[in-house]
Amino acid sequence: MNESTSNKVNECDLDNSFETHQFDETNCVVDKKFVPKVEMIFKTLEEAGKFYKHYSKLASFSTKIRNTTWDRDKIKNQLIACTREGR
Repeated sequence: MNESTSNKVNECDLDNSFETHQFDETNCVVDKKFVPKVEMIFKTLEEAGKFYKHYSKLASFSTKIRNTTWDRDKIKNQLIACTREGR
């Protein structure tokens, strides 16, 4: 995987985005740096969860953890999905 800066989100960006960005709920335009991209890299599971929770709030939907894959006692993979998935 390529660790390009375009696939990384600064945690300060997440903390400050609610204050600095105005969102029109009827059109739902979200700054591109807060939109998930293929091959995004997160240092921790918590960081990924925070990113997706933040993105879902900006885009006016909520998320859930749909599936978790374990490797012995550690989480190997976690699938985050829209709560209205399949409806």
